[in-house]
Order: sequence, then C-alpha cells, then structure tokens
Amino acid sequence: MPTAPAPSPSPTPTPTLMPVSSGPTFEPTFPHITPSPEPTPVSSLGGKKLYLALGDSLSAGSGASDPSRTSFVALITQALGNGYEVLDLAVPGHTSDDLINKQLGRAVSEIQARQTDGIPGNETAAITLEIGGNDLLNLYTSLVVPGTCPSVPEALQKQACVDGLSNALNHYRTNLEQILDALKTADPNVPIFLETLYNPFSGGASNLDQIGALALEGQAGTVFPDGLNDVIRQVGQEKGVTAVDWYSIFVGKSNQYISQDLIHPNDTGYQLMAQAILYAMAQAGLP
Repeated sequence: MPTAPAPSPSPTPTPTLMPVSSGPTFEPTFPHITPSPEPTPVSSLGGKKLYLALGDSLSAGSGASDPSRTSFVALITQALGNGYEVLDLAVPGHTSDDLINKQLGRAVSEIQARQTDGIPGNETAAITLEIGGNDLLNLYTSLVVPGTCPSVPEALQKQACVDGLSNALNHYRTNLEQILDALKTADPNVPIFLETLYNPFSGGASNLDQIGALALEGQAGTVFPDGLNDVIRQVGQEKGVTAVDWYSIFVGKSNQYISQDLIHPNDTGYQLMAQAILYAMAQAGLP
C-alpha cells in the first residue's frame, strides 16, 4: 500500500483542562504519521475531578468530524458529567517510547499534584491509555512496503520478518510495563482503562487484513501465537488495570467504521469505542 506524504509539522499542541460540555488513535496497525511536538504543560490545576487521556492520534480524535465533540475522549468527557474535566496529553504519531519520554512525566506530575494541592475533590478519577500502533510503523515502512514481508505466509518464513515483529512486541511489553508502573506508583487507586488496538483493514484488502491480524492477535500454530493485543491483555492483568476490547468492534467493519483516511475511525467508530470504555467505567463504579 503506498504511503502518503508526511504532513507538515503542526503547531505545538497545548493540552487544556476543558469543562465537560466540551472536549477533544492507537494509531492503528500500520499508520504513517509524522509525530507532532509534545504538549505544553498546563500551568494550573482545576477544581473538578480529572479524566486523564494518554495516547496517540486516537485520543487526539483524528478522523472524527469534530474532535471536540465526536472523538472518544470528548464523548467520554461528556458522559462523565459536570463534575469532571479532561486533560488530554495525546499526540498523533506518538509511540510507546514517545509516551514515556513526552507524556508520562506530565501525567505523573498532574496525578501527584492533585493529591497534595489542598483542593478537595479534584483528584485524578480515571485514566484511558491507548498506545502501540506506531510501534509497528517501522515494520510496515521497512519490511512490508518494500516487499520483504508482503504476506503472512512469506513473513513467517523469513527471519528478518520474524525478528522484526518479535523485537517490536518485546520492546512494547517492556514499555507498557514501565508506563503502568509509573501511573500506579503515582496513585495506586486511580482506575486505568487500557485499550486493545483495532485492525483498520479488517474486512478490506485481505492481504493487509491478514498482516494486521497477525501483528495484533497472533496466529495459532505459528511462532506468533500472541500479538500486540495479547501483550496488552497480559500486562494489563498483571498490573491490575482494566483492559477494554476495541479489536472485536472493528472485525470485518473497515467499510463501516473507518474514516476516509482509511486508518482512523469515523464518528460511528469513535462512538462504539467510547461506549466500550464507558461500560468498563460503569463496572468500576464511575462516574
């Protein structure tokens, strides 16, 4: 699949603490997006409970008709009610490395500051975390596009392809453990909702569909019985956080739930993603 030219750098995004009436992507399997600069820290704390969003272009709302109203972060913020505000630190193009280096410190500082600022009731009440699609980007650009690993059968027979995916999964696991450890250390009691990643090609081009499914869900009887989503589920369980399944929502539905950019969700996709998280939040006793 030909890659689109990288977009021009965008201005440095400034995360804002927004009232609930307003509000703002796992980059899916193999997106090609130039990372934007990290968010500029907010200078003051709000007085409401905090919903904290971490991630990439999904949490930023790419593909939504109006990210401030129809992205999953905006929909969740609206549903939580007037007692909540949102801090969205997500940046399109960020990998799990970028999240550690450019989002995690700000998130931990905010969580800790709200615990000790003397303002009752403004503590962090919920965190959503989606990250990992861009971790697979190099595999796509370096192995799939040039034709080294053009299909699942060929990829499983070539050591370069096997090593590439294996190394990416192992590196992601280490990073995800570090991210969750830092958040849990900052506040062991804050509920964290960790999303699996969807396959934007599911139900579309069969070759890309199969490659995406292998990378995300693995394939029984191969050297990859587990994919990146299995890592998310396993690490989430080990760390005591709630895994929210996005993968199953999009199975066979690329024509219905993916936007015109062929990667990010459309408004319907975002609505279903938000509903899955809100159900998990309700099970956890939120809002």
